[in-house]
Amino acid sequence: MKKTIKFLICSLLVLVLFNGCDADGLNDGRFNENPQTGWVDFNASTDETTISGGQATLDVPVQINVPSYPNGFNISYQLEGVAGDFTPFVTATTGSVFADPNAPNATDRIANIVITFQNLDQERLIVNSFDVVLTATDDSNVRVGVDANSTSSSTRYRVNIPCSNPDVLPADFFVGDYAIADVNANLGPANGTENFGAGTVTLTVDPTNPNRRLFSAAVLPAFTGGAPVPVSLEFSPDDYVTLGGYVGTGIGCGGGIEFGYDAALPADSTPWDICNDNSITIIYTEDAISSCGGPFAGSSFSLTKL
Repeated sequence: MKKTIKFLICSLLVLVLFNGCDADGLNDGRFNENPQTGWVDFNASTDETTISGGQATLDVPVQINVPSYPNGFNISYQLEGVAGDFTPFVTATTGSVFADPNAPNATDRIANIVITFQNLDQERLIVNSFDVVLTATDDSNVRVGVDANSTSSSTRYRVNIPCSNPDVLPADFFVGDYAIADVNANLGPANGTENFGAGTVTLTVDPTNPNRRLFSAAVLPAFTGGAPVPVSLEFSPDDYVTLGGYVGTGIGCGGGIEFGYDAALPADSTPWDICNDNSITIIYTEDAISSCGGPFAGSSFSLTKL
């Protein structure tokens, strides 16, 4: 009887050990993965853009999450409407892009879908939006998106076509009371204050320039006492908006150089849309003349209509 019990115990140990190895994945094929398998998607953190009114094309980057694709493959896509009728303003609503292993950006594993626009000189009184949707690849080893349940993978990219902006702003556009608040700032928050003091400002039309708006705001209030200083915004016919002139604080970090804010470069500035004067983010250059270690590009404040 004792021999029988020992035999049964040994048999169970062998069975457990055998199944344990299989459960660890040694025999399920995971150590023989094909480096030519994977998926394509968009960057989920930057999957929306608004074009400018005169933009001819837009590159929409597709991420190729495949270790090796020596022969390349095609990625199909289609454009799907979200708001308004976008179709008069694009040259095609379907297409494909080739994931070329020999392309200059192949090491970045990026393939650019190029959307070509047309008729943007036509009047547009509403924002037209569409999604670029990845639909398929012609390589059975490469799928679209990680899987249906993934929130880190995006197969849609939103494109907004703004309203057609006039050369001269209407007299009631971005006029009245707005809440102002810092969005991105360096020296103010680092020193326990704000660049632009939060509160209410009143925008008016510059009597000498219909495309400029004027208001007064507190800058670095913890150091200046909050006395309002004049600020202007310039709405460019090229569809961007930024500071219309230098905003000085009257103080500096030393050497007699004043700390202040100036306009951002056009390419770094926010586009404006004649159909929306509810809110906007103004991007500017902080410490533009290097009083306190600047300049710092990409600082910003928001204006929200009250």
